[in-house]
Amino acid sequence: MNFRKTTLSIFQKQILIMFKGALIAQIIGFLGTLVLAKLYGESAYGIFGVFISFSGFFSILNTFQLEQCLVITNHKGERKNLFNSLFLITLISSLIVAFFVFVISFFFQNQTDKFFIILLSILFSIASSFNKIHEYYLTFKENFKKISEIKVLTIAFNLALQLILFQQFKLKGLVYGNLISIILISIYYFTINKPSFSSINSSLLKKTLINNKTIVVHVLPATLISSVAINILPILITLYFGLEVYGVYFLSWKILSTPFFLINSSVAQVYYKKANNLLTKNSSELFETTKKIVYSNIGLMLFFLILINTIGIYFLELFLNKSWENLKTYTLILSFLILAKSAFIPISDIIIVLKKNHMHLIFNCYLFIINFFGFYIGHLYNSINISLILITFFGCIGYLSLLFYSLKEIKKVACK
Repeated sequence: MNFRKTTLSIFQKQILIMFKGALIAQIIGFLGTLVLAKLYGESAYGIFGVFISFSGFFSILNTFQLEQCLVITNHKGERKNLFNSLFLITLISSLIVAFFVFVISFFFQNQTDKFFIILLSILFSIASSFNKIHEYYLTFKENFKKISEIKVLTIAFNLALQLILFQQFKLKGLVYGNLISIILISIYYFTINKPSFSSINSSLLKKTLINNKTIVVHVLPATLISSVAINILPILITLYFGLEVYGVYFLSWKILSTPFFLINSSVAQVYYKKANNLLTKNSSELFETTKKIVYSNIGLMLFFLILINTIGIYFLELFLNKSWENLKTYTLILSFLILAKSAFIPISDIIIVLKKNHMHLIFNCYLFIINFFGFYIGHLYNSINISLILITFFGCIGYLSLLFYSLKEIKKVACK
């Protein structure tokens, strides 16, 4: 009993450390987003949204999701070797992607500006992937305080640079500011983890890849499919509804993502490490801990969403000019989806811990289908609202179904 209280207390302290950092980061980020939105306008936010979407896709492809293994790999030498290998893997995969983008650009000479944004997103994805590798390595070492501090630093650098660059780059200042800030943070990460750098053992890396082949076989395709499904929306919305419409959608999603990232950043990495330890040592505690986290996440997110859709939206419309049309509508519709995501995503790494990685693949194929289905129906009726309602409805069903499945599987392990 004392051991359980002690471990729970440590777990709660670790979450609190992450929560403090995430709270400061998200408050700064939220206020900064409003100022930047008013300053830059819908078109600049539309370009920035497309840049972020491409960056998100490329960063998944860069590491093949192998950074996940830094937490679940038990052998110290194997973990350190993988840590060093992932930087080389990221560079090689990024160069291959950049080469293909460069070749394709020759067939679209009149679209050079768009391909320039894509190339910038590849550069951003390299730094972002490096940071993710560092972050997972610090997660294993349970250095949550440092991770928390860097999250605040990232937001601060990002906003400061985007504000500074507005006068010089009124359309692409958001992109350039984000890119420079992520590179600066990457340099800082390298100085922190400098003692862990060493030469790469290829045979040991091969062994690690074989032991964790389900990550590449199931998690990577699942994450890529999910990324395509999510990140294709900016392109489709921009093509069929216009850049300004996507700019409003992106701002709405960014506002709702603020409390979501606050919860997810506080819980996900701490829970991942905790769940991996408890699975073999105390599976019954894992079930109870997971339930408590899910309930608290839903309650906290519901509070934020009610606040955003009542008092929050009133002040947002007051602060922003009238050109941000439909912000209230998009925010309300997407609130239901973000609530369902907050119930599952912070504990989603339990799928990897339970070695049920095929569920990632099945679920993300489902997301891919409903996103395209929702957009297609909305396009037929020339209404983005219909698209968002359908994507939200079926998305909620998917996230909640996966949540119940995960709890059921944890309970099975606990009853053994």
